[in-house]
Amino acid sequence: MKKRLFSGLMALILAIGLAIPVSAEGEEPAVAEVTVNGAPVYYSAEVYDGTAYIPFYGGVQTLRPDAVITWEDGTFTASAQDFTMTARGGDAYLTINGRYLYIPGKVKEQADGTALVPARVLATALGAWIDWTGKVELCSGGVPLKSEDIPYDDETLDLLARVITHESGNQPLEGKMAVGNVILNRVNSPSFGSTVAEVIYSPNQFPGATNATPNAQSILAARLVLEGANVVPEAYYFNGVGKSCWASRNKSLIKVIGGHAFYG
Repeated sequence: MKKRLFSGLMALILAIGLAIPVSAEGEEPAVAEVTVNGAPVYYSAEVYDGTAYIPFYGGVQTLRPDAVITWEDGTFTASAQDFTMTARGGDAYLTINGRYLYIPGKVKEQADGTALVPARVLATALGAWIDWTGKVELCSGGVPLKSEDIPYDDETLDLLARVITHESGNQPLEGKMAVGNVILNRVNSPSFGSTVAEVIYSPNQFPGATNATPNAQSILAARLVLEGANVVPEAYYFNGVGKSCWASRNKSLIKVIGGHAFYG
């Protein structure tokens, strides 16, 4: 896989903007109006930590009125001729046509059964345009993400998932993603190999890691980072927390996640 390929999806994700209100911890979320194609809709956005969330059901219904939306065993599924999309309360992602889009704050399940997802993530999934002007403005008409445009192949997914399992198989999802991000950050840097395989098989970097059998969450983490999610931008090294290594002595600490410290 060539350098910069991983930034493709991120270029599609349009930030809602810097002026979104931020609720203090413990406060009720701020509420914002939502419009679709210029017209107000029946639901509002709830703003958590600067991210506007909208109901999965309402968002799909107003952006794609042709979609059939069902709920079963806690999972919402929306289907139309050109897409199938799912969201489940508590998951850190939604899926569409075999694609996995990361949701750092997770799908928020309300007491009434409503599932809230970030407006920008839903817009990205459905090919909608989004803006923030004191309210969330959505415009439909785009093309949903396609399975044939997945930015990685099965071999790369398997290889990355093996290394994630070996290096962080007992870590939380974010920690697994961070290990994957270190590898992909190296791919996108001129200082390392130009493909996932080149980075992983570089001398003395991940010895024995490719012999691991990937677990389900490591495969999920690999999918999410290969789609563009990055929880440790600029991190190129990691090690156990509190352990001395070349990176801990010579590089800046970027973030600590679970049992690992990440450096860049």
